[in-house]
Amino acid sequence: MIKNKILAAAALAAGFGWGCWASGAAAELMTGGPYAPDGIRIPAVIELLADTPYYSSADQPDNNPEGVFAPQSVKVISTQAAWSIGASAWQIETMYGPRWIRPKPWEIDIAPPETITLLEETPLYRSQSERGGPVASLSPQEVQVSGAEKRWFYTNDPMAKAWIQVHTTWMGDLWAHIPVNRIGTVQQVQRKAHYYAVLPGIGLSSAMGLLTSNGSQPVQTTPLQGDFNIVGEFTTVYDRAFQVQTDQGTTWTQQKGIELHEAQEKLELKTETPLISDIWSNPYKELGLLQGETVAVFEKIEEPLWSGRGPYSIWHNSTWYHVRSSKGTGWINKLYGEPESALPVRWKVEVTDQKELHRYPGVLFTNSSLLLRNQTLEATAAWDDPTGLKWLKVNADGRSGWIPYWGGSTERVWDEEKETALQISVNAVFGAGVAYADNGDLKLYDEQKIGFTENDKRYLNMNGLAEQFRFKTEKVAYADAVTFSLGDYAFELENGFGTAKIYWHNELQRVVRLQEHPRRTEDGWYVLEQDVRTLFGLTQAGYFGGFQFSGKNYKIELGTLPTRSNNGRMELQAFLYDWSSKEELQGPRLPLLLSLEENGDQGGDGLISSNKAVQLQREGTESKPASLFRLIASRPLSPGSHQVDAVLRVGERIVWKQAIRVTAE
Repeated sequence: MIKNKILAAAALAAGFGWGCWASGAAAELMTGGPYAPDGIRIPAVIELLADTPYYSSADQPDNNPEGVFAPQSVKVISTQAAWSIGASAWQIETMYGPRWIRPKPWEIDIAPPETITLLEETPLYRSQSERGGPVASLSPQEVQVSGAEKRWFYTNDPMAKAWIQVHTTWMGDLWAHIPVNRIGTVQQVQRKAHYYAVLPGIGLSSAMGLLTSNGSQPVQTTPLQGDFNIVGEFTTVYDRAFQVQTDQGTTWTQQKGIELHEAQEKLELKTETPLISDIWSNPYKELGLLQGETVAVFEKIEEPLWSGRGPYSIWHNSTWYHVRSSKGTGWINKLYGEPESALPVRWKVEVTDQKELHRYPGVLFTNSSLLLRNQTLEATAAWDDPTGLKWLKVNADGRSGWIPYWGGSTERVWDEEKETALQISVNAVFGAGVAYADNGDLKLYDEQKIGFTENDKRYLNMNGLAEQFRFKTEKVAYADAVTFSLGDYAFELENGFGTAKIYWHNELQRVVRLQEHPRRTEDGWYVLEQDVRTLFGLTQAGYFGGFQFSGKNYKIELGTLPTRSNNGRMELQAFLYDWSSKEELQGPRLPLLLSLEENGDQGGDGLISSNKAVQLQREGTESKPASLFRLIASRPLSPGSHQVDAVLRVGERIVWKQAIRVTAE
């Protein structure tokens, strides 16, 4: 670890200060994150008050920083919403590029804004004490800020007060004691938004929850709906309010509305897309169907519209376009219609769970409904929606439409062109979370020691992991060795040997070389991390402060296995039903692989063995989570009769094996 203290950046931009922010972004729900700087809520600059460790990645362990920053001011790239009440990860600019820090709120400071807007009659004091009473007061207005108490923003109660020094023209600088969630400033903005309901005639103080001067809430009036201009924003550490220009004058609200962006774009519509007159009410009124034309976009919405019925709606999370078309002016959405990126298929689909036939993916028929269950359908097209859910276009009872396909424990698809031979599903998942201890040991969540680190390498206790992943552990009677088994699979480690013996049905299959010799100690056998994954057949993923091992058990269902092969090759295909996130697909993983072996020979250079997510989108579309995988195994065979073993493995772990008698031509 780098011990010296260094500056995070060569220099902050000249003249950078709180008076220069001008946020035009829509307010965000202040949970989670990370969020980019937007004013007081997410500051653009923070001051580090103490030596602060920094990290090269967001999930780098706390006890392994890349270095330490000395106290200084740093520019913020992003942080979590709750930065002012608890420890958060900050991404900051440094001379090395982006780095991450994790200071506590009391270990940083931010400058107060240059001005604040007082929301109510505010007493003023000569010092940071209410003892002796106020010396003056100010009515609601904008005032210039001269200073603030250290860490004025930090509180576990947004209504707790902080001391802010303000400038007066008649008494100089005085102190105001203001609830933190009301320390804010108004800035002018200019953007357009749609409001479903906004009350007219509401002042800023009332919008922020304060009572009127007579101690009551403002009189309720009929809410307005429509497209309005937002002309101002009031921003605090915790919240925002918006000044909206309506046809009845300006009003304040804490609703941000649905932002409408001006646009000048052309959009080509290749597949059937409804043109909708009004997207602000449901059901939608359609003006017609568009296909095979280019429309002119003059306005768009790039945030979710939570409308529609049914749990499968996905089109509300995509862009809506206000367009001019051959059938008039209206709204379209590329995901509210026939999907352009759908692929043609010839699949047989076994529908067991009840499904409703959809007009388009995520869009139900409005005039009638058709429920499907316990039947086999022919699918002619397939598509992955943005969440990774698969949709299949089917014909049922004389109607054409789409059904969601979840790939559950009983639903199956059979590729009639590729002749699916195996159906593989996950019937159990086991996991073990490993955390770093301060002394360099590795431990499970229950604090049980499970390994250690040495020379930046990690070694795991095989006995402890075997228990986590339901493996049976047995000492070998004739040698200083141990066997770990799960079902028909087993592997044997022997002290002093850098190999592992792999067994299936108690028969030796092969001997594999390990990266390092196992270490036998009084409390178990310790093996290098990479060898652990391979022998147990585990997937590993890192997380903040440790990593996670996961292992799966599988159920195998046989279709029709081939008995003949043509053109000198034998091929076997299978479908695997196993949900994986986009991050898992892009990161390192130990996939389940299918191979074809003859007398232990896997086919040499002619072997093909692959495990690929079935991504039902045309080329160029973004990769998404996957729930269906296609496994392919292919190998050359000389003419004649052969006995070939079809084998499923994860690493060295054998999951399934079956002999097939094949005649090659």
